Amino acid sequence: MIRGILFDKDGTLIEFHSTQHSIYAALLACLKDDYQVPDPLMQQLREALGHLPDRLTPESLIQFSTNQQIAQALFDTCQSYADEGGWRRPFDTNDLLELIEQFSLGEDVPYVALPHVPETLRYLREKDYRLGIATVDTLAATVAGLKKTGILEYFDYLGTGEDSRPKPDTSLADWFCSQCGILPNELLIVGDGKNDMLFARNVGAHFIGIDTAGEGTSSVFREAGQRSVADIREIIDVLDL
Repeated sequence: MIRGILFDKDGTLIEFHSTQHSIYAALLACLKDDYQVPDPLMQQLREALGHLPDRLTPESLIQFSTNQQIAQALFDTCQSYADEGGWRRPFDTNDLLELIEQFSLGEDVPYVALPHVPETLRYLREKDYRLGIATVDTLAATVAGLKKTGILEYFDYLGTGEDSRPKPDTSLADWFCSQCGILPNELLIVGDGKNDMLFARNVGAHFIGIDTAGEGTSSVFREAGQRSVADIREIIDVLDL
């Protein structure tokens, strides 16, 4: 019997691509305008992030990495460029991390709940399921996004990138289960990527995928013998919640 549900955040509850594209577009503009990063290096940074003019690439570093990992990758790219060309780097990893976190909390970040998310969460709370978040994002950005989309009140637990190694490490699920008095076989994990599926497998939890249009996730779930749905509200009927 399922007693608790742990959700991935970006791409499962909150629209991912436009939100993160906006955050990193602001970061790149800052690096170019305020730090005078040369154009060739700007191109290398865009490629490192998987940041195209109008979207993120499917394999974008942003999708599965913590802010610290992203800041380190950007720093490494800048350091290599500096070593090769004599450019004097005007920031370090911590400066980049602070910029990422600053732009993640901007008032103009377009956080939007995916279709039928608020009403699905409301229903699950009314049915007394314990609900949690497992994300690589920071706590501050997670709270900001959940507040802006009006869904923060539904969650008993927020597991974020500061708390543990990224999924599929089991720590976030272990702590959710411990905090809420739930066994792994009473836990459902809901996510939109292969990493979420591996996370559930490592935990020993149930899993259902959220198909992402145009990214082939439904075939990934199907090939692994896992159920998936196109709309989050369908989990209620599929799993008899």
